[in-house]
Amino acid sequence: MTADLTRLAAGLTTLGRRADMDPLRYFRPTPPQLAFLQSTAPVAMLRASNQLGKTWAGLADVIYRAIGRHPYQVVPPPPQEIWIVGFSWEQLLAVQAKFWSLVPKNELQSDSVFTPGKGFTGRVPVVRFRNGSVVRFKTVNQGALGLASATLSHVLIDEPPPEELWGELVARVLRQRGRIRITMTPIGRDVSWIRELVKAGEITDLHYGMSCANVTPLGGRPLLSQSEIDNLSNKYLPQERAQRLHGDWDSGFIEGRVFQGFNPEVHVSSAAPVGELQVGIGIDHGTDGGTQVATLVAVAPRGGVEGNPRFHVLDQCISDGLTTPEQDARDILAMLNRNGLQLESVDRWVGDRRHGGKRWGGQKSNNLLMQGFERVSRVPIGHLGFTIRTAWKPAGSVFTGVRILHSAMLRTGDFTIHPRCTQLIADLSSWTGQDDEHKHGIDSLRYGGVELVTRRNLYAPNALKMG
Repeated sequence: MTADLTRLAAGLTTLGRRADMDPLRYFRPTPPQLAFLQSTAPVAMLRASNQLGKTWAGLADVIYRAIGRHPYQVVPPPPQEIWIVGFSWEQLLAVQAKFWSLVPKNELQSDSVFTPGKGFTGRVPVVRFRNGSVVRFKTVNQGALGLASATLSHVLIDEPPPEELWGELVARVLRQRGRIRITMTPIGRDVSWIRELVKAGEITDLHYGMSCANVTPLGGRPLLSQSEIDNLSNKYLPQERAQRLHGDWDSGFIEGRVFQGFNPEVHVSSAAPVGELQVGIGIDHGTDGGTQVATLVAVAPRGGVEGNPRFHVLDQCISDGLTTPEQDARDILAMLNRNGLQLESVDRWVGDRRHGGKRWGGQKSNNLLMQGFERVSRVPIGHLGFTIRTAWKPAGSVFTGVRILHSAMLRTGDFTIHPRCTQLIADLSSWTGQDDEHKHGIDSLRYGGVELVTRRNLYAPNALKMG
C-alpha cells in the first residue's frame, strides 16, 4: 500500500510539472471556444457574455499559430508576427497573465520573462518563441502611427478598438493574408460600426450567451451551475443584463429604476460604521438649484462579504448652485465636523469636470473650490495639503460604478446610508439612468466611493479607524 501511494504521489507530481510547462495541452474548449478555434474566416469575432472564456479562446488560437501546430485547422508555418491589441495597459496586464498561464514554457526563448504584476519585459511587451515567432502586446492608445510599419500574420483584438484604427489593422495583415480575431462583450463602447461590418459580411460573428451548455468543456462538466448563472445575472444591472449575460448588441433597456436592489428599510441606518475604513468625498459641480452636491463616504475596499467592498454613505451637502467657492468649502467643512472628521481624515477628493452653468457668470470647478478652502482655512496658496482630483470618466464608467454600488446593495451589510441623506435616498430610489435631477447625487456618490476601490494605486490611504 505504501509503495502504491508513493507511485501515485510521484505520478501526480510529474503530471503537475507537465501542466506547468505545457498547460495548453490540457486546454479543453467549450462549444463557443471550439467554434471560434475552428473558424477559418479571414475576420472572425467571438461575441459572448462575460465569464464565457472569450480571451482564453483568443489566446489559445494565438499560441497555436505561433508554434505552428493548430489542432483545429491548418496554419502557416512559423515564424509568425502576431499582435494582441487591447484598449489599455491595465487590461493588457491581465491578458499577459492569462497568456503566461497558457503558453508552453519550453516553446519560449529564455529572454521571454513574465513578472507577475508587471507583465512581459520590454517597453512594448513581447514574447519570443524558439521557432522565431513573436507576439507583441499593443494598446489602441498608441494610435495609428504605432501600426503603420508592421506586417502581421495574425491580430487578436481583445475588446473592440476605435473605428479609426480598424483600417490600419486590416492593412497590416493584408500582405500575408493573415487573420484577425476579435473577442468582446459589446458594452461600454460604440460598436455600431462593428455591427455594420457584420451585416456587410466582412466579419464572421460567432454569438453565444451564458448557459450551462456553453460553459461545459469537451468531455467535462459545466464550469458553472444554473444557480451560479442565476446569481451572476442578479448581480448585473437590468439595463446591462442582455449584453453582459447574453452578449447582445443592445442593452434591451428595461424601464424603471436602476438600483432595484436598494431598499430604504434595509439600507438606511444611523449606526456608525466600524473597522478600518477609507474616506472619500465626491463632488458633482453645478450652478442650478440642487446640482452642487458633495457626498461623504466611508469605504472598506475589501472588508465586506467575501472580500467585496463595503460602502457607508455618511452625509451629503447640497447647495442651490449660486454659492461662492468659500460657501461651498464651509458647507463641506461643516459636513466633516458633524461626522467627527477633519480635512486630514479624507483619503481622496474627487470632483467633476468644470461646470460653466446656464446662468450668466455661473462657474464651478475643482480649482475654484480648492481656492475657497485656502481662503476659508487661511493657508497660503498651494499649501492646502490635498488635491481635488478630476473624476475618471472613460467610456462605460457610469455603469461600471453603478454596478459596483448595486452589487454591494445585494450583499447583507455591505451598503448603508445615513437617514440624514434624504435627497440621495430619493435619488437611489428613483433614478432610471437618465441625465436628470437624480443623477447629481448618484455621480457624487460614485466619485466619492467607487474611486476608492477602483483607483487605489493613485493615492496613499490613511486607513482611518472608526467605531
